[in-house]
Amino acid sequence: MDEYPDFRPARRPPASPMTAEPTDRDVPAEPREAAAWWFARVHSGTMNRQDLIALARWRQAAPENEREFRAAEALGAAAAALPRERIRALLGGEIPVRPALRRRQALRAGLAAACAMAAIAGIGLYRPPPAASYTARLATRKGERRQETLPDGSLVELNTDTEAAIALYDESRVVELLRGEIMFTVSPDAGRPFIVEAGPGRIRVVGTRFDVRRDAGRVAVAVESGTVEVSSGPWWRRTTQVLTARLGTRLDADGAQSAIRDIDVSSLTAWRSGRIVFNDTLLSDMVQEVNRYLEHPIRVADGRLNGLRVTASFLLDTPDALIQSLPKILPVEVRPQADGSILLGTR
Repeated sequence: MDEYPDFRPARRPPASPMTAEPTDRDVPAEPREAAAWWFARVHSGTMNRQDLIALARWRQAAPENEREFRAAEALGAAAAALPRERIRALLGGEIPVRPALRRRQALRAGLAAACAMAAIAGIGLYRPPPAASYTARLATRKGERRQETLPDGSLVELNTDTEAAIALYDESRVVELLRGEIMFTVSPDAGRPFIVEAGPGRIRVVGTRFDVRRDAGRVAVAVESGTVEVSSGPWWRRTTQVLTARLGTRLDADGAQSAIRDIDVSSLTAWRSGRIVFNDTLLSDMVQEVNRYLEHPIRVADGRLNGLRVTASFLLDTPDALIQSLPKILPVEVRPQADGSILLGTR
């Protein structure tokens, strides 16, 4: 029996009428992920004539597809040339043994080969990334908002306590949202997709207006206009949802996406005009949201107050006025503390 990473295609077992063939929907949308998926399929030894035709069509569909597949093949060849002791060290254990394969086992074996490729890529055998024509790192403090126009004409509006890294390439535009919230107005360019990397999710557009917020391991996406593609999860079980105007979704830390839901984008992004809007919001949620903008937080002294509901609009640039207005709309008492924080108690 062979061991990975010997990336020679395994001999195809006899076809079974009960075997389900993968469909186009199984192929990841991102070219690099799709290349790894096709590499695993090829080296699982289960490719039939229809699969080969589908692979050829995918490679011919876009120059980026062909480049990524050739890169995957080159990485596989480099992996095969490494000493097995080095592969064991990279994989952190024994090299998987190739069994006598049924179709599903064969595909898993191909995936193991792709995983070995990924481990080897980590030591730098993969081709270097393209050089960016523009890079920037943008950040805002608590309570600060900021606008920047990128060289491609796209506008990024940063909300409070936000940090992002931006890189523009010949074939793509990439923003990594490290924390906080950004409203994007993307300049249309069909040849250069605009990609936002935010924790477990990737948001891909060509030209549109949308908001992305990342905090505490969760990500929220809301679309004002145009179409946005939200993907998350590992490449072998990628989840992708398409959002249009006034729709949004949330991603958990593990990449699980919520169902698409209606979003009041104008209220959600009222911070762009210096306001924060609450519609029948629990006091506990309101305090958590307001604290994003305050140097000294608000705390609730009596947990029974958390169930109160708030419908109000506040000016962000006058936090003192916001705090002093609370007793006018809620049965609470504002108690300033020595450390600068505010305690809300029962009146």
